[in-house]
This record gives sequence, structure tokens and C-alpha cells, in this order.
Amino acid sequence: MYKKVLLLTSALLLVGCSQKEGNCHLNEKSNFEQLFTKDEIYHKALVNTQKAQLMASFETKALLTATYLNPVFEYRKCKKRFKNDMRDAEYFFIGVFISNSEKHEFNTKGYSLTLNGLKPLEIKKLDKNDPLRYEMPMVDNWSTYYKVKFKKTSKNNFSLIFGNDRFGKDYLNFSKGQKPLFESLKDLNRQHN
Repeated sequence: MYKKVLLLTSALLLVGCSQKEGNCHLNEKSNFEQLFTKDEIYHKALVNTQKAQLMASFETKALLTATYLNPVFEYRKCKKRFKNDMRDAEYFFIGVFISNSEKHEFNTKGYSLTLNGLKPLEIKKLDKNDPLRYEMPMVDNWSTYYKVKFKKTSKNNFSLIFGNDRFGKDYLNFSKGQKPLFESLKDLNRQHN
């Protein structure tokens, strides 16, 4: 009796964990399998995310999280499913929380955001149900989120500068095409084995 139940449970697990091929020939994993596999898009976004904080009198006045989207969308190979071509400019997913503010707009009340000193070309405020919010790390319910477009830079290293007239500036340094340290160490380890 126990053997039959065990065999039936094993068969159901295998069928439930099988991969389905969805649109664009991407393997979609079952709900059960998703619990045990790494989400590559989320991981890539997390590696390219940084936080800036403006403070006065030991109190946080503004908090900004920035995800450099170009490497994240470069990873995606399916044009039908993800229609964001990131080659024409530098794109960032920006989350802003400003204390004592209802709207949390980073481009008002003396706040500014620049890339190597250049102002954004386009700022798009994202709805609460925007799909990009569900894929990005460090998203909360009290911040306001934007997709920000800057002029394409030829430099490999650049700084996103979040500032305010009263509270100073914070610099977030990003780089193009550079592998995170732990990925570089994995490659180095493979070469020696």
C-alpha cells in the first residue's frame, strides 16, 4: 500500500515539475519548480541595483534605489515577450521615497537626478501594476517608481548622482559590461579546473 502511494506521489511530482515551452521558446517552469530555481532576470537586476540616501541631522530625508536596466534587458533574448530595446540610451529603474512628501517626486523641491552631470531625456512614472515593478528588486509600497532614460554614454564607468539643494549629493557608480565579482571568480575557478 505504501509503495503504491509513494509511486503515485513520485509520478505526480515528476509531471508537475516538467517544463512547458511557452512563447519565444522559453522554458516556463511549473509553480513547484520555481520554488527551487534561481530567477536569472531578478538576479541580474539585483546585481545592477544600488541605493542612495540623503541625510540631515542623522535623519534620512530621501532614499533612492536605482537599477541599471541595460544589462538586465541585454540578458533577455526574446523580442516578442520583452519589447524593451535598450541600445539607444542608458535606462534606469528608479524608486524614490522622500520623507514628509506625499508624491515622492525626485525632480521637485530641489531634488535632482543626473548621469555624469546630464539631466534625463525622459522620465516615465510607473503605475502600481506596471510589470517592471514585479521583476525588480527592492520594491516597496511606499516609494514612487520611474523608468528614466539618459543619453547614451560611451564611457564604461559612470555615476548616477542624486542630489538636493539642502541635503547634498550621493553618487551611485555603475559600469557597463563588467561582471560582478562572484561571477568573475566562478570563471577563474573554471579555468583552473
